[in-house]
Amino acid sequence: MPDYKQLSKELAKPGVTMQLLWEEYAQECRLNNKVYYKLTQFKKHFNDHLYKNNFSHVLHHKAGEQVQVDWSGKRPQWIDPMTGEIVKGELFVATLPFSNYTYTQACVDQKMASWIDAHIKMFEYFNGVPTILTPDNLRTGVTKHTKTHLVLNPTYEDMANHYQAIIVPTRVARPKDKAAVENHVKHLTTYIIGRMRNLQFFSIGEYNQYLLRALDEFNAKPFQKKEGSRLVVFEEFEQETLKPLPAYPYELCEFKEAKVYNNSHITLNKHYYSVPFQYIGEKVTLKIYSTHVKIYHNNQFLCEHSTEGTQAGAYSTNPAHLPEDSKNYGQWNSTKYLNWASRIGPNVHTVISRMFPQGPEQQYYRRVHAILKMADTHSDQRLDKACHYALERSSHPNFKLIKQLIESPITQSNFNTSTKSEQSYLRGADYYDKFNRKN
Repeated sequence: MPDYKQLSKELAKPGVTMQLLWEEYAQECRLNNKVYYKLTQFKKHFNDHLYKNNFSHVLHHKAGEQVQVDWSGKRPQWIDPMTGEIVKGELFVATLPFSNYTYTQACVDQKMASWIDAHIKMFEYFNGVPTILTPDNLRTGVTKHTKTHLVLNPTYEDMANHYQAIIVPTRVARPKDKAAVENHVKHLTTYIIGRMRNLQFFSIGEYNQYLLRALDEFNAKPFQKKEGSRLVVFEEFEQETLKPLPAYPYELCEFKEAKVYNNSHITLNKHYYSVPFQYIGEKVTLKIYSTHVKIYHNNQFLCEHSTEGTQAGAYSTNPAHLPEDSKNYGQWNSTKYLNWASRIGPNVHTVISRMFPQGPEQQYYRRVHAILKMADTHSDQRLDKACHYALERSSHPNFKLIKQLIESPITQSNFNTSTKSEQSYLRGADYYDKFNRKN
């Protein structure tokens, strides 16, 4: 007779079937010159053993294969110590359907940060990772789910990849696909939430501290119709089948797409970050963390930048990302901009030529382009004259000053004067002092 107690543990493991166990059993018997049961009798005795010992769940689920996750309809609550108001949160529940071993956690909301944090804590509580994550079709897990198309939330998918897990959402309007977690939501509501209803908590941390103790009692509570408990079945059968935790927990991030400008930079929160010049004009994916951003092109890692202490309008530039012959590289470069400026007027050319030597010329492409485009809205003559006035005020005038001058009513009246009376533009120092005070 086979050792069905040991075989029950083997059958619980992913990929193991009765057919495979019978073949191994038969091979061992042949090697030891023993008579073995045929497959039909082997299965009959095996099923009898499983039902006799209340292990029929082994036939329906594989240990460590799946965890079902969801938000509970029952909302935890605690008291704000500053205002005395009752704060209502959300309850995350996860169940391993093989052992019914359960994890739960109170969260402030159902947003992505709470969803990911609850999963990280869940894996730590299990001290391992199941193969499959089965959420409902909520927005934090699934972006789109039809009969032919499934689009997962990129952050949730990235987290699953970090833990080497696969996300398999339930079918739309099919609650039976995650019956285990639905069942345990009811049990948890009765056993834990109901018992905590008259207790007062003054923070979510205090609530979760008590909740965790009650959860351990819930998992260790003996079954009513069979021996053992969720904890016993988990430790004896399931824990060893879980994949090990990664070296470090997942770090929450956000995904965005951006286009690489002709200055070899992308923009994020109005700050500019350099990208290798070979990707100018391409769309890239930004993986945004709390302190840094990683940039990818078609899942290929390109570069990384720190986002700490950055300012709007400023640049974070890696010189290695810029082409060697910058002034002649690509469709837009300093040579082209200087030629364009020369066609508008000498003062415009002077302003633009003084910008590029101040740093990597790519950092000035966008503001130079914006200055030169003013001629389309006004005229070449007006822009050149505005640059003339700007150079009298600053050796390195910026876009803001030129824009202020070209739109000023005082200077606009002068733009209507013919070129023959250009000498009339040369005012005395008193005139410009009065203009400065007005602006």
